[in-house]
Amino acid sequence: MSTPQDDGSKKSMGISTYLTVPLFVGLLLYLINKKFGKTIKNWLFALFWNRVMKEYHSTMRDMKKTHFDSMLEHKSTDVDQRKKSVLRVLEIGAGPGANFEFFPKNSKLTVVEPNAFFEPMFYENQHKYPDIKMEKFIVSNAEDMKEVEDNSIDIVVSTLVLCSVTSVERTLSEVQRILEPGGKFYYWEHVHDKPGTWLHWVQNLLTPLWSFLFDGCNLNRSIDQTVVGCKGFSHVEQKRFNAPLKKGISGLIRVHVMGQATK
Repeated sequence: MSTPQDDGSKKSMGISTYLTVPLFVGLLLYLINKKFGKTIKNWLFALFWNRVMKEYHSTMRDMKKTHFDSMLEHKSTDVDQRKKSVLRVLEIGAGPGANFEFFPKNSKLTVVEPNAFFEPMFYENQHKYPDIKMEKFIVSNAEDMKEVEDNSIDIVVSTLVLCSVTSVERTLSEVQRILEPGGKFYYWEHVHDKPGTWLHWVQNLLTPLWSFLFDGCNLNRSIDQTVVGCKGFSHVEQKRFNAPLKKGISGLIRVHVMGQATK
């Protein structure tokens, strides 16, 4: 038969355990994140994004195809490449390689991707498109593409990338540097909804948490306005639209922009 003193001891032990276990787990996770955080985070994000992109691409495929179809008409200003009907394409933030099917056959493709865990997924997908020659996979940020020469690329592609770069302005400056004169920058991004809407307000509110959870992605960037305000492009064509995504969390990124900017 237990006494009130025994019951009190058991209760104290229960409370102590209740507090100690979460604190221990929290401390362990903190130490792991401190030492391996970026590596683990990149690995987890690569797995997550690979799965998400399959569903997203299935939904948006026809619209993306229409957007990218004009690539087929583009001609390189480099005499040797033009004779061979070759286009030099560079994709920033290519992830698992969801855009292969939109690139013209006989393209020479260079990729700049900051997350090295995407590389094996990318090459696995690349094998399905033998007509596209892979030049190199550069593990680097789009804000610093120093391994790519000036005026050496015909087409630069960005899809769902400018939301997470450290600086959109620096990225666009690098895009302009590597594009040949007359080269095209194709972009497809989610953007900040117009002021005065509930979504505009919610995007502002949730961006800090969203950015932490989704590898630096910002919900509230008006990327279309930044591109238009960039002086290095001679001509910009773009269009805002609501992506036909499922309701729920995907609704936070339903406002998109597709565009082409010419150097």
